[in-house]
Amino acid sequence: MVTTGRRWQAVGRRPGKGLTLVEAMIAMALFLLLLMAAYRLFFAEVRAIRTALEHIGVNENARLFLAQFGHDVRTANRVPFPWPIRREDVRTLTAAPEGVVCTLEKTMFDFAVKPPDKKFLRRVKVDWRLKKAADGTFDLFRDMVSEIPPRPGLPSPFKATRKVCGGVKEMIVFATLRKPVKFSSFAGLPFKNFLDFEPYPSDGTGAFLVHVRITFVREGTRQADLKDRSAQVIRTCFAVRGRPNGVNP
Repeated sequence: MVTTGRRWQAVGRRPGKGLTLVEAMIAMALFLLLLMAAYRLFFAEVRAIRTALEHIGVNENARLFLAQFGHDVRTANRVPFPWPIRREDVRTLTAAPEGVVCTLEKTMFDFAVKPPDKKFLRRVKVDWRLKKAADGTFDLFRDMVSEIPPRPGLPSPFKATRKVCGGVKEMIVFATLRKPVKFSSFAGLPFKNFLDFEPYPSDGTGAFLVHVRITFVREGTRQADLKDRSAQVIRTCFAVRGRPNGVNP
């Protein structure tokens, strides 16, 4: 009986702890699944953060453009390019190619010169220019030539070039004259309806407006088969405060 009990003890005794091949393969598979889930979650967050930053960049580009371009147009006295067109021809316009899209001129007083010297009035010329970027979009530059340097000691005329924003997919700039006045009925006194103007949303109440239609996209390397990269489309116009010569009124 004792011998038999010893046999039972010998047979029932477990060897040292270890893993079989099947258990090792199962553990490895579970570890790979967890690693893959963590990998996908991490890079999904990276893509989301990168997309959010790109959208912030789009909004910043739009803000910089509107602030600077609007200021230049409102302070301009003359718009040599583009020349005003009829409202009926607006739909035939195509996106601007690489190069100058708008030229603005304004006059400034040089208080170092006393009138009647003709140099009392100085001119500032601003060119807005598109330049092709590496990712297929355009960068928008502002080229300025001023007869008055911004501070003493600088050369005259003073020339400066600055990149305003990037990520421009396409841009259309055009100017429209205010619709000529027409004589309406003489009903009522004192001739309140003698002159009939178009409302401001149509052509504005200034001499003419500079209209802009610009599309901003997210900057960076994109897939070639990506169809629509548009992120923000802006359609707006700015009234020229200075009254150009030869324009009615």
